[in-house]
Amino acid sequence: MAATAVGCSLCACSAIGGTQTDTAPPTATVSASQDTGSAEDAQDTQDDSGSDTFTVALDKTATWNNGVKAHLSGFSRGTSGEYASPSGKAYLAFSVTMQNGSKSSIDLSMVSLSCPDGAEEIFDTDAGFNGMPDTHLLPGKSLSWKAACVFPKTAKSAQIEIMPMDTSGSGWYRTAIFSGQVQ
Repeated sequence: MAATAVGCSLCACSAIGGTQTDTAPPTATVSASQDTGSAEDAQDTQDDSGSDTFTVALDKTATWNNGVKAHLSGFSRGTSGEYASPSGKAYLAFSVTMQNGSKSSIDLSMVSLSCPDGAEEIFDTDAGFNGMPDTHLLPGKSLSWKAACVFPKTAKSAQIEIMPMDTSGSGWYRTAIFSGQVQ
């Protein structure tokens, strides 16, 4: 139920009026790495655990059993603009790429994205942080979009959770927990 509320709340935002963003380039390029360094962690991760969640390094790809994949990349830091929601907050920005290797379409507006420690997602149209795309991803297709989460300038550990919804009738997917250190 909470996941439904999060997914729905991400697509309920609209851009009213203008927004202004920090015009300076991001303060640092973020390099992502897994908290632990085993050989298994260095690989992409498949959802085969049987639990409600599975963990993936920030810079690796999560693959669900039906072939749907999610990947985070392009990490950077910045400060949200005066008219962003929320405004004036340090953030961690990244690109999300979903690839549909399943046989059913995926309603991307129902994908749940949770920021580190329950922080707010940044919505800033001038910076390209528009929330989840309001479209269906057909089998064999992929789509990328930009996202940002409130993230203190001194924070190093990030955990970003993604959970798609299967609209073909089998319900929610397991949650992929992307975890690692950022600089």
